[in-house]
Amino acid sequence: MKIKIILSIIFMALFVYLPAQVKAYVSGRTYDIQSVDISIDNLIISINGEGQIIRFYPNPLNGTFDYYDDQLSDRYRDGKLKSIGNVKIEYWDMPDKDDPKYGRIKKIGNVDVQYWEDTISEKEKLGKVKMIGSIAIDYWGNDLTDNSRLRKIKSIGNIMVDYGLKDFTDQSKYRKLIRFGPVKLDYWNDNIVSKNKFGRLKSIQGNTEEITVILL
Repeated sequence: MKIKIILSIIFMALFVYLPAQVKAYVSGRTYDIQSVDISIDNLIISINGEGQIIRFYPNPLNGTFDYYDDQLSDRYRDGKLKSIGNVKIEYWDMPDKDDPKYGRIKKIGNVDVQYWEDTISEKEKLGKVKMIGSIAIDYWGNDLTDNSRLRKIKSIGNIMVDYGLKDFTDQSKYRKLIRFGPVKLDYWNDNIVSKNKFGRLKSIQGNTEEITVILL
């Protein structure tokens, strides 16, 4: 009985930890992530491959759009989106304008947004989105032997993300997305008989309604 209770608690914790739905949009030319849509709290929040928020909207999208317009006291948010219907947007007001959070999104509705700040040993993460609500986002750091993945998204919640590394015997996957959680991407690697296919997408396996990779 105790084991069942413990398993139930673990399952619920994982359910909270995972976004309701995540869609990764991948370039059909470079096979790198262009953007990721994260569904959370009736919102769609999108980050690009560099870890910056590029769009957000309530789901479904309805309501009046309003904007901040006080240049004197609120220059850090002047002209920026204030609300969509009853979804309010707040921005970071920092005393230091060089702070990586200054003027950037702080809260969308009930969803808080945090950014990487304490990155003395990992400067490549500075200013990238770190948390969207309870969902942690991490990035590949410096690798002394192979920086093929440097600054790219490493994980979203417990969705692990990986890319092809340097391989002098097979360059077909180099710097391309090969894993997005349960989704696996493979590429044609025959550069002798099928040269026209070499390096192009061969297959996508593992897409679900919750975690999806979409080719642009």
